[in-house]
Amino acid sequence: MAGPEFIFTLHLPEDSRFDDMLGDLANTVLRQAGYPERSIAAVADELRAGVATGRAPGAGCDVDFRAHAGELEIVVSQFGHRVYRTSRRLSLT
Repeated sequence: MAGPEFIFTLHLPEDSRFDDMLGDLANTVLRQAGYPERSIAAVADELRAGVATGRAPGAGCDVDFRAHAGELEIVVSQFGHRVYRTSRRLSLT
């Protein structure tokens, strides 16, 4: 059975709570996609760390979640350039 298919895109503005908002967003989307809690925490931590090293301070980022053909891709971009990308198999068990 193929997993859920969706596209979810959101712009996160630069804010003192940027990291918290990014983590909350990832937790919510991953939970809705059916990931177990241990996987959610690991992916959210990797996402925050990857974005922190790649993004320019002082501006927000676009965050895209794309689920297709059994895979979830997460892409974070800033000023039209990719800051971070990861993909994970949609495993609902």
